[in-house]
Formats: sequence, C-alpha cells, structure tokens
Amino acid sequence: MNGRERLIKTFRGERADRMPIAPFIYNNNIFEMFGYKPDIDTYMSPPDFDLPEKYVAYHDFFGFDTLFAPGHVWDRYIPPSAENWDVSITKEGDQDKQRRATIVRTPGGELRQVINFIRSSTHMIVLAQEKYLIETKEDFDLFSRYIPPAQFIDCDLLRRAKTAVGNKGLVNVATQGAFNTLNQFRKLDQMFMDPIEDEGFYRAMMEFLLGWNMKHLLEVIAAGSESVEIGGNLATSGAGPRFFQKYVRDYENRLARQIHEAGAFVVYHNCGDAQKIMHLYNDMEIDVWGYITGPPFGDVILDDVLRVLRPNMALRGNIDQVQFLRTAAPDEVKQRVRGLLEKVKGRGNWILSTSDFPFDGQPYENLHAFADAGRQHGRYD
Repeated sequence: MNGRERLIKTFRGERADRMPIAPFIYNNNIFEMFGYKPDIDTYMSPPDFDLPEKYVAYHDFFGFDTLFAPGHVWDRYIPPSAENWDVSITKEGDQDKQRRATIVRTPGGELRQVINFIRSSTHMIVLAQEKYLIETKEDFDLFSRYIPPAQFIDCDLLRRAKTAVGNKGLVNVATQGAFNTLNQFRKLDQMFMDPIEDEGFYRAMMEFLLGWNMKHLLEVIAAGSESVEIGGNLATSGAGPRFFQKYVRDYENRLARQIHEAGAFVVYHNCGDAQKIMHLYNDMEIDVWGYITGPPFGDVILDDVLRVLRPNMALRGNIDQVQFLRTAAPDEVKQRVRGLLEKVKGRGNWILSTSDFPFDGQPYENLHAFADAGRQHGRYD
C-alpha cells in the first residue's frame, strides 16, 4: 500500500496496512535540511527554492508518508490593489527584523494594518500583528464592501505539490478555520467580547468571512489540495465549551461541510488545549483531528480522547516535538512511540505524528527512530 492509499483509507476512518507516519512538517524543517536561508519577504513561498520537490525529498529521507502542508501565505490575507482597493506597503527593518505597515484606501476611507516579522532562527520567520484591519464597525463596513477575492494560498505551489507528491501521500494545505480567519483582521480579545457586546456584529463578520474564505478554498481544492487543514487553535479549552458551541462550532462545521462538498478531506488543527471542548468535535464534519497535545504544552488526556471521540474520526499526534524529541535518546523515542501505538492500535485510524511542526535543530537520529518505531509497531495484524 502506498502513502496515498494508506492516508486516504485512514482519513476515511478505516484500517490500512499500518498506521501512516505523517508528522506535521513545515517550511523551516525543509529549509534546514537543504541549508536554505529564506528571505523575510518570501518565506512562505520562496521563488528560488523548489519547496514541493524538497518537501517530498525530506519525507523520503525519513520514510514518512507525505502530507504536504505548505501553501498558506500568512501575510497575504490583504489582497493586492484592485478597483476601489488601493494598497500601499511600507517596510522598515532588515532581513532579521521587519515592521510592515499596510494602508488600504477605499472610496469610503482608509484601513490600516501593522505586522512585525522576526527571524527566530536561521530557517524560521515568525510574525505578530500590532494593528488589525478591523477595529470598528466602520472598518468592517469598508472591508466587506470593497475587499477583492481572497488570495492567501499559493495555488501555483499546490499544483506543483500535487505532481511532486504523486502516490506518496496527499496535498493537505494548512490554513485557517472560520474563527481563526477573523483573527487575521481583528484582535483576539475583541473577538471574544464581540458576541457578548454585539452578537449581530460578530455574526456579520463571521458570515462574511466564511463565504470569502470558502470561495478561495474552492480554487485551492481545484489546484490540487485533496485535503484542507483548517486551524482551530484559537478557540480552545480557554474559550470554554459554551462559547465554542454557541459562537464557533457551527461556523467551523459549515466550512468543513463545504470543503467536503467540493471533494476534499478536512483535518481540524488544534495543537493546544482541547480537554474541555473535544467532545464537541464529535458533531463536526471533520475527518481528522490533530494534534492531541498532552501536558505540559496542552491539556489533552489521551485516555479521554480514546473514550470520548467518535471511532470513525481519524486522530493524529501526541508525540511532543517541543521538548521530548529534541532531548530524548533514540531508544527513548522508540519506546515512547511503541507505547503510544500499542495503546491506540485498537482504534485502527491513528496517524503517527508530532503535536505540531518541529523547531530547527531537531536531532535527525530521533526522527529516524520515530519513523522506524512507527513502521515496526504500527502494522496491523
């Protein structure tokens, strides 16, 4: 059974020949292996580095089943200039630190965003918003009236990835869910207060962005993404089950349903706290939940996951890459993987994975041990 067949069968909630070995791998991991230092302006989609080809080569090196995650361009949520939408960008800084201010001029007024970019390591660029585009109702009125179609995923990259991946796995672009998408334009603390202070305003923003987001995802799926990984890591246990159920879940579910109708699988990405809300995932039309993050970096208890989650939902994760994989000996990695797989094997649709993507400097001997143990102990009898 090849990687593509193995993942499709598992995504459908069925038992393959063995558990897929598919850790969440991202750009920095690929750049590190091939000694590439990314430009701060083109980190997510570099023009001088064949990311799809190198991504597959990385997975081949360790013997992973390929789930191609890149394609999402974090700083492209504001579309470029179009009719009634004039965009100007001012950049201050250098290749290690940059402050980027974006001004959007519309017939009704201006919108403004500020993002800070920092090179946290040779191969990793991180960002944080300082000023958000939607701060008032008036901002949203301008935004919803004039914003052009979304372009925050590089469809050309996905087309090339579909060819590069072939039968070795699936293209599974990692992007944002409904709630996370609003956070690209509005500050998170305001989002948590909006339903309480003005529920109509909150729902108007969510409804608009649900349609805006999905229209682009239709292009993404047509370009070759056979699965869409939607980020749900902002409305976690910290939001609470009542907030999630009343103000978040239905929007995420509608997005997932439309992705299914377009012919793609849905992976729900919550790599943090989920203990208090994960039972609500049972009512969502998702195929896979990742990343079952246990203490100390999450609050999820694996025994409860196996007891609570519906049996036809594939699960992915639970091996800590923040501390354990960086510091353990290879034999310890093998023991940890063996213990996990023996515990979850009866479920039949587990995907061996980390709890998110590894940081730079991950010992390669540990990643080999991770994959070797998966092949040895993940096979179904």
